[in-house]
Amino acid sequence: MTESLLTGSAQVNGVEIAYVDRGEGDPVVLLHGFPDSHYLWRHQIDPLVEAGFRVIVPDLRGFGASSKPQEVEAYDMRTIVNDVVALTLHLGIQRAHIVGHDWGAAIAWMYAFLMPRRVDHLAVLSVGHPGVFSTPSIEQRAASWYMLFYQFPGVSEQLLRRNGWRLFKEIMGNEGDYQRYPRELAKPGALTAALNWYRANRSPEAELRVERNFPPVLAPTLGIWSSGDKALLEEGMTGSVKFVKGPWRYERVEDASHWIPLDQPEQVTKLLLGFLGTERAATTPSRRRRL
Repeated sequence: MTESLLTGSAQVNGVEIAYVDRGEGDPVVLLHGFPDSHYLWRHQIDPLVEAGFRVIVPDLRGFGASSKPQEVEAYDMRTIVNDVVALTLHLGIQRAHIVGHDWGAAIAWMYAFLMPRRVDHLAVLSVGHPGVFSTPSIEQRAASWYMLFYQFPGVSEQLLRRNGWRLFKEIMGNEGDYQRYPRELAKPGALTAALNWYRANRSPEAELRVERNFPPVLAPTLGIWSSGDKALLEEGMTGSVKFVKGPWRYERVEDASHWIPLDQPEQVTKLLLGFLGTERAATTPSRRRRL
């Protein structure tokens, strides 16, 4: 299979965003994280299209075929949320199901509580609500040690590339598209752009700036976490329920690393199809009027 499924690109919010746009029907936006691209969702795109959804899968800024600004401030989460808003408006979409993994989940959470009228259903994989992550346990801080390592511009890049990407490969392990990531990150500007997500949003200074009063998530929400996740603890997802005012559902996936869409593609697809399709009826008319 080719490593690109892209169908178009658009100039939005000051950057060029490449994307997949396939199918017809209710739109579903799939958001990837680090260090992925739209290709993370390759196992879910066709089944969703066949089920009658219009599937939109962007390469978020800094990744894949999209623009890669080199400034840290270009990767503030609100800026990236605005990328997604601008792209959906460009594609004529006013309201969509939003699905995210890793950083894509963080963006999906923010999108949902900042613009509830633009979200039908919300599905988040691996990463819980930012309100939980704003006060992490010491166990979570230990698991996400690499975020601090990524904070040193220039130095982090050199150490990760050195000796044939040895340190990067040790951090990743044999998880995700681990053989492909070094090739993608070796492209001009790609590694710095990817690390800037952490520098803009997960530095100690950024932690001091985190908002504590989050608007509630009104959309029906599905949280998915995998027992083999070495970077993120289950508490981050299960604790997210207190920030969700709409219907909440939690699913724990066994025998999967952090990259759930790749390790358990059929299970993820089944969960998404059930949640986005048959569970639509579970949303009460009164709740839908309030979204």
